[in-house]
Amino acid sequence: MIELHGIQKNYVRGAEAVHALRGVDLEIGKGEFVSVVGPSGSGKTTMLHIMGCLDQPSMGVMKIDGAAVDQLPEKELVRIRREKIGFVFQQFHLIPGLSVYENVTLPLLFARREADEEKIRRLLSLIGLDSRRRHHPNQLSGGEMQRVAVARAMVNDPEVLFADEPTGNLDTENSDRIFDLLSALHDRGLTIVMVTHNNELAMRSQRIIRLQDGQVQN
Repeated sequence: MIELHGIQKNYVRGAEAVHALRGVDLEIGKGEFVSVVGPSGSGKTTMLHIMGCLDQPSMGVMKIDGAAVDQLPEKELVRIRREKIGFVFQQFHLIPGLSVYENVTLPLLFARREADEEKIRRLLSLIGLDSRRRHHPNQLSGGEMQRVAVARAMVNDPEVLFADEPTGNLDTENSDRIFDLLSALHDRGLTIVMVTHNNELAMRSQRIIRLQDGQVQN
């Protein structure tokens, strides 16, 4: 489903050149649950952002469903993100003034799509928060806020879910609950790519990709 061929990403930071990715070759199959691990600064988040069309490589080719996307204009990348991709980040990024229900439906507003109330209720039931749909983020625990973020990422029916340290701000119990939720979504056929420092959770996924100094370690 996702192919990276010779992907490089370089930044200029003052007088310093930063080589975040150094020729990454990688394939993610449809329906896989993959964990990306490695030390801080190894290029995990950079690679995730490129795979998720949030950033473009300096060199190399990236394909989604066989079509190259690395040189597409931003308008096309926005369409791909909207139609094919869901994101969950370490920071929950919920809007404080909106209810759980409203936070989940926010991507539909940006996509100019009508919210299907029954579908939203099913999503909220899946994450165990239908009874709290009218609550606001400050009335939720960290684990509950992250579950809302997962539901928001799923509201557009993505083909692949990218999760960047989704348990990084959570205790062990809530980390397990988030992983179990991701596993349940994977069991429904969703492709999942998760960046994590939690080796125990990574070992429970189907495959582990290790990055070191911007390169995949075999």
